[in-house]
Amino acid sequence: MKATGDWLLRRLRERLVRLSGAAHLPEDAPSTVPSLEQLHHAVDGVTGGRAGAVDDLASLLLAVGRHGDTDLVARAEQALVGAKPRLWLVLNGAGRRGLWNVSAWAGGAARRVATDHPGPLELLLAACHPDGFVREAAVAALSELDDVIVLPALALRAADWVPEVRDRARRACRRHLDRAPTEAVTFLAPVALALRARQAGGWLAAALEGLLRDGPPAALTAALAAEDWRTRRVAHAIGLDTGRLGIDQLVRAATTDTDLPIRIMCAEAAIRVARATGDRDVPRRLLTSGTAAVRAEAVRALAAVGEVAPAAEALADRSALVRATAQAVVRGAGTDPATRYRVLLAEQQPPDPSVIAGLGETGTSSDADLLRPWLAHPSSRGRAEAVRALRRRGHTSPQLLLPLLADPVGSVTRQVTLSLLHQSDTLDERSLRPLLGQPHPPHVRVAAYRLLRAHGPWTRISVDLHLVNDPGHAIAADARTDLADWLRHDAATAYSVPRGPRADELSALLAEAEPILGPEQTRLLRFHLGLPT
Repeated sequence: MKATGDWLLRRLRERLVRLSGAAHLPEDAPSTVPSLEQLHHAVDGVTGGRAGAVDDLASLLLAVGRHGDTDLVARAEQALVGAKPRLWLVLNGAGRRGLWNVSAWAGGAARRVATDHPGPLELLLAACHPDGFVREAAVAALSELDDVIVLPALALRAADWVPEVRDRARRACRRHLDRAPTEAVTFLAPVALALRARQAGGWLAAALEGLLRDGPPAALTAALAAEDWRTRRVAHAIGLDTGRLGIDQLVRAATTDTDLPIRIMCAEAAIRVARATGDRDVPRRLLTSGTAAVRAEAVRALAAVGEVAPAAEALADRSALVRATAQAVVRGAGTDPATRYRVLLAEQQPPDPSVIAGLGETGTSSDADLLRPWLAHPSSRGRAEAVRALRRRGHTSPQLLLPLLADPVGSVTRQVTLSLLHQSDTLDERSLRPLLGQPHPPHVRVAAYRLLRAHGPWTRISVDLHLVNDPGHAIAADARTDLADWLRHDAATAYSVPRGPRADELSALLAEAEPILGPEQTRLLRFHLGLPT
């Protein structure tokens, strides 16, 4: 192995000598030693998507590799090993901008690999070089290192598009999987699973799944506790499929895991086990889950064994999914859930917003008198649910709802807009136009604009032109786009034209807007509006 690596390095040196005059091999790293804080900031920048962070990080790593002491190198390696797989994917993509547009750090890493005694940091960067010869030499050198820092880079190269690089990386990965399976799963899986959808990305993902399924129990245990959600998700799926997860593990994952599919998967499995064993304690524990789908499964499972009380309690759940499940259970037990909501509405002052929502979901038109007062609910969620509930029950009077269009909270305004859109042509245009003004918050202006656009084609164009003529208005760009959309999609089917004062208004607005819209778009608008061109 060592001889092969030396041969590849000699071949790489010869290649760099031939290319020594080329501009695509930039100079090396900065001469100053970066601090650990700088490294962590750069790592966070890459994983967070900050522009330019990947080049900053790579330059810092080169500087650490060349000038840093042993402790700083070790800490830099720890930062890389503990990073999210996104870091490795971004680093890989940044190094491959093109063979004739090599980033400075990729060229510097290649020089270090070929002409010096590179450390792990330089090899990791060289493994992302666009030149396959450089990547192959880096992989050969990384394969000789017995350190977890090499594993994410080997996982990258196991999906390489060059067969020689890919095969060499896969052989190294297989050795790690055979020799230290738990360690290999922990540090190979995040990158491997992130790459599995790529053309050559399936091999390592399949090898890891085989190890989790048939390998030592410690490997599965490590994967179940991994920070990476893809690794945990695969581990839980395999653990369930092989029957290696106990009921306590399932409940814990269903209630505490940060990944939603894992929570749902484990909750469903826990409830299946509980049904088979007659254990009612498991679904009761799942009632406290923070995931609506898990709570809904628990309510359904308890109802299946005759426990309706949890469903009655869940009628006021914050989640519409849980409420719908509870309503079906209560209704199936012979009780109208709306009756319970009416009682709660009378008992609670002010009522929980979920109670208002529930009555809107299950009540009748006659419940509008109970719901109407809560348009003034002290919480914005309560007001929004009251508007939604009244809409469900067929009460969308503009006189009732228009005052709420200027609510200080956007969620309320959005519900009012939905309630009024279907009748927007009946609304008073003069009462809506002032809401477009600057004193009102953005969500109010957008709501008024939506309703005015739906009011009718001539109102729509009038409002658009008014906004276009005010370039500083926040919606001016949207209005200009809307005019173009009208010309493209609606103008040809506008079989009438504006008359009288409206036609005069539009003609004047178009004359004012022509410097902004341009003569051609202005001419088209005049033509379709039946105005003199």
